[in-house]
Amino acid sequence: MSQPKINTHSIIGKLASVDLPSTQIDLTSLTACNSMQSQALGRRVFKIDQHGKSWWLKGQIKGINTLSEQSFLNELDTYQKLIILQVSFLLPFQIFKPIKIQNSTEPTLNVQVPCQGTQNIWLEQGLKIQHAAALFDQEPEQLSTDHVIQILLQSLDILNALHGVGWIHGDLKIEHFRVDQSQCYLIDFEQAHTFETKFPQISATPRYMAPELFHGEAKTVQTDIYALGIIWLQWLTQQKLSEKSYLDWAYLHCQHLKVHLPPQFLHLTIILNAMLAKHKQQRCTNIYQIKQILSDIV
Repeated sequence: MSQPKINTHSIIGKLASVDLPSTQIDLTSLTACNSMQSQALGRRVFKIDQHGKSWWLKGQIKGINTLSEQSFLNELDTYQKLIILQVSFLLPFQIFKPIKIQNSTEPTLNVQVPCQGTQNIWLEQGLKIQHAAALFDQEPEQLSTDHVIQILLQSLDILNALHGVGWIHGDLKIEHFRVDQSQCYLIDFEQAHTFETKFPQISATPRYMAPELFHGEAKTVQTDIYALGIIWLQWLTQQKLSEKSYLDWAYLHCQHLKVHLPPQFLHLTIILNAMLAKHKQQRCTNIYQIKQILSDIV
């Protein structure tokens, strides 16, 4: 039996700066590296190495989970719309689409991924993204104050760039901020949408959810700011917030969350409080306000 490969035409991002490898990707020996919970929803993520670079290949199996399918298709659509805006915060990427040959008896599904046992699963589309290091990978207590502030500013600038073209991320997590050669990037746009879009609240990650989201309100720039505040809080304290249930998360964010920073970062408490205000009327409304507070205290 011939080895399964991706063999598709594709949409390619950042061609001007990156010569992306061939679209022939052998998946025979690869094992999905995302969580079993994610795989149960039909998602598959593979890490591949080509021409001296590492890439992530992401796909979604049809017919397993509707919400997961919608999220994946939204991410593909978001990449295609953002690249038209010539933004600088996208890592090099390729979107693989099925080949449809007229008058052909060949199937239009192009990626065959070995699954458990002898069963094969077909993926129609894939998103390949160049690997980059995590922006918040280093422990802050091991860094100089200037370096810590630099990382915080990088995260502000990249989120401001997204908001500046009229988009909301909608599901920011600490691992979504990446860095390569001192350039910061954002990834994972499954919940992203424009300011004007009446986007259904498909899902969000409770650890990073602003209080108003627990009350069914729409995602906004301020919910992105709240999520970034949680990211900063976890990074500066090196403590990951943890609760047992959705209700527990709601109590934490709506009532009990307090900002307690290590002594060397106490001066940042005022800015975290401004980003994590429980009532959005008291929260920073844009990235510029956060940078103003930061410039006043450092």
